[in-house]
Amino acid sequence: MADINGVVDKTESIKEVDESYVNYIREHNESGIKADLKTLAGIVIGSLISAANVALFINAGGLTPGGMTGLSVLIQRIALKYAGISIPFAPLSLLFNIIPAIFAFRIIGKKYTAFSFLSVLIFSFVTDLVPDMTVTSDPLLIALFGGILGGLASALVLNSGASQGGTDFIAMCLSAKKGINTFNYIMGFNICLLLIAGALFGMEPALYTIIYQFVATQVLNTFYKRYEKKTLFVVTNKPVEVSMEVRMTTNHTSTILDGEGGYSGQNKYIVYMIVGADQLGLVRRHIRAVDPNAFINVINSDMVTGKFYIRPVGN
Repeated sequence: MADINGVVDKTESIKEVDESYVNYIREHNESGIKADLKTLAGIVIGSLISAANVALFINAGGLTPGGMTGLSVLIQRIALKYAGISIPFAPLSLLFNIIPAIFAFRIIGKKYTAFSFLSVLIFSFVTDLVPDMTVTSDPLLIALFGGILGGLASALVLNSGASQGGTDFIAMCLSAKKGINTFNYIMGFNICLLLIAGALFGMEPALYTIIYQFVATQVLNTFYKRYEKKTLFVVTNKPVEVSMEVRMTTNHTSTILDGEGGYSGQNKYIVYMIVGADQLGLVRRHIRAVDPNAFINVINSDMVTGKFYIRPVGN
């Protein structure tokens, strides 16, 4: 940490920050119920959108979405076409989600898994209740708008502090337990679903499904920022307070650099830090609370090498 040359008193600064930290923890604990209600609202709305998406676009276009939803839909169609049996969506969806949920409950965390499985429950039962409807017969429009709705629903649930279960559970468990990247395995599973659907029901719906999944992924990446990073350069006269405030609210450390105003010639300090893109608004508010006159420059970080704290899932 740079020598602050009398600009601030370290002892007083740390004392003030310690008191601020106590207040922050108190407010954080008191807001726990509000946070849970916010999560619950996001889950309900996101799950309802997902169920509507199945009725409006996925079934209408014969699309095969990825994950356990796609597997459930595919089995429904196979049973109906080749055996004349109409299987409800909910039992299949719950069956394919229950085992991953059990592992997630033990590995990822109880609250996060409970909220995520609630999302699965709502989505599964509402999907059976909503009748299929035809908005458009154009397969390209079905793929595009289905992808938009699917991506928005996923982003809403994820940003609320839960997931839509299924392969999300599997990916998180393997990442937490084995430390491996599961993207290729999940993609391989989804490709298998597409190939089976294409072989049984024609390749045209399968090809439109690729467009659907691409659009859904782009929409999700636009609204879900957990793994994106931002670099902040904060020019301030209160470097200790700013650094400690960011540390206690995000668990990210920072580096304090000496500087000088190019016009005024006054001593300045630059606090350099990298935070998650989803934390940017929180960080800016806390910096402004500490130093309303701070100059904040935010730039994108394409790659970070070294230790970078990522909040555990569900926190």
